[in-house]
Amino acid sequence: MRKKSYLYIVVSISVLNSCLKDKVPNEFAACSDLVSFSQDIQPLVELNCLGCHNEMVAANDVILTNHLRIANEANRMINSMQASGMDLMPFGGPPLSDSLIQLFQCWILQGKLDN
Repeated sequence: MRKKSYLYIVVSISVLNSCLKDKVPNEFAACSDLVSFSQDIQPLVELNCLGCHNEMVAANDVILTNHLRIANEANRMINSMQASGMDLMPFGGPPLSDSLIQLFQCWILQGKLDN
């Protein structure tokens, strides 16, 4: 009886472990390169966000003019880029490409570095 219990536990752990590996989000696989704030994220924001989210306009009281402000708004920004319960951004323009959204998501996952 003990052998069956032991075998059941080993098989259960193996199955559970393989299931957990299958559940790893695809974005982790796509984030192999370190995303640069100054070379990747800041230009993306300047081109697509600063028209409405600058010191003069500040749409919805959101200003995205430096690393700290962008990092603080990053989760809301990614939700807006994906229209996840929020208005799709950039407002009035075409949606960002999947690759740009993925780049921004990788930057968040990597800790929103100021590099």
